[in-house]
Amino acid sequence: MKRRLRLSRDAWQRLATKIDHDRAILGLATRLLYSAASVSNSLLAKLQNLSHAEILETVGVPPPIFLLGFWRSGTTFLHELFCCDTRFGFPSTYACMNPAHFLLTEKAFQKGVAKRQTRRPMDNMQYSWTSPQEDEFALLCMGAPSPYEALLVPSLMSDPRVLLDLRCRSGDEQGRWAQMLQLFLRLLTVQQDKTMVLKSPTHGFRLPLLTSLFPKARFVIIERNPYEVFASNLKLWQTLLDRYSLESTSSEQIESFVLAAYLIHEEAITEGIPSLGPGMVSRVRYEDVVADPLGHVKRIYSDLGLAEFEAARPALEEHIASVSGYQRNRLMLSKAQKAAVDQLWGPLIRDKGYTWPEEWLSLSA
Repeated sequence: MKRRLRLSRDAWQRLATKIDHDRAILGLATRLLYSAASVSNSLLAKLQNLSHAEILETVGVPPPIFLLGFWRSGTTFLHELFCCDTRFGFPSTYACMNPAHFLLTEKAFQKGVAKRQTRRPMDNMQYSWTSPQEDEFALLCMGAPSPYEALLVPSLMSDPRVLLDLRCRSGDEQGRWAQMLQLFLRLLTVQQDKTMVLKSPTHGFRLPLLTSLFPKARFVIIERNPYEVFASNLKLWQTLLDRYSLESTSSEQIESFVLAAYLIHEEAITEGIPSLGPGMVSRVRYEDVVADPLGHVKRIYSDLGLAEFEAARPALEEHIASVSGYQRNRLMLSKAQKAAVDQLWGPLIRDKGYTWPEEWLSLSA
């Protein structure tokens, strides 16, 4: 059974017009459920904003820390490590999936089932409603233009540049995205009154825009062996589309999208890096962070000029110990898939100094 995202009325109406009717797999009941729920979500959002109107107008949002990296590059692990430091705030899974009312309801929800752990279907990592989550889900639900529109309408993946590069959207859409991101940050700041650590692979495509919107923000960019990233992305996108898609899709469509998206992401990172001055960016590799998480978090703190690493050390050590038994998935690519990666990503793979990760990938016929 398909799961439904908690979209605002505006978000649902915009997405509904983009569904390819020749590929649609949603019935009348699903349309009615989305429509009714979207009205409820929009009313709750108005109530949330009105009940906090005065403080939302005046609250000062500290410059955020953005954790960037292509999907399946280790941003989740990095986010969890950062959020061990109680000086930092983060959007929880509950807040990201319920941006319309989390200020009104999350505290009460936490007294119930919020901390019950489950496992992510794409990699078996444990998470709960209180875990750090991608703010992109909140932006999508609030009605911002988002690459995650493709989770419901995968036909949008056929034009990855328009889907991923916000600068290809209209000025109104760019303005709506900036407005929604700033509103969500204000809501989070009202809730937590801390510097926010935001993790969403989609933000990497917007690095040139983020540096303009948040000139004092700091960034951590993580990368991982591209072969492993490609194989893991095929599983990720198939899993998410199975859960949320309102259209039919194919494995070939997913492969083509991932191949193009990685190049667009690398272009955006390369373009945005020169605008970041000293103390604004730190770059790491997933393989290095996994091998020595404490050492590399300490190095990131130093790169970004973040004080009091030693105060966060005990919580970091406890979290690292708690996930030490995690087993990464071993994945498989076909010879044709590897050839496609070699053809399109080969120069980048060589420039980054990566080779075929024999320990984590198998090659089929």
